[in-house]
Amino acid sequence: MSKGNKKVQVEVKETPNNREGFIELELYVNDKKIGQLQQREGQTVTVTTNSGTESKVRTVDEGINKLIMDYNLHQM
Repeated sequence: MSKGNKKVQVEVKETPNNREGFIELELYVNDKKIGQLQQREGQTVTVTTNSGTESKVRTVDEGINKLIMDYNLHQM
């Protein structure tokens, strides 16, 4: 039997650590932080989950997708 559709609110927030040449974003699902993305200019994006697992991706969009997939696999 299938589950009903759930409404999920996904939000990307910039942190106060952002400055020229450095991007830091936090990803929230239903007001719960699920991970963080960091990128220095000209380098790959570092994705960190709440469990502390780090990985590298090419773009911020790939990092957001990775965090959402990890959340869906382990949390939902």
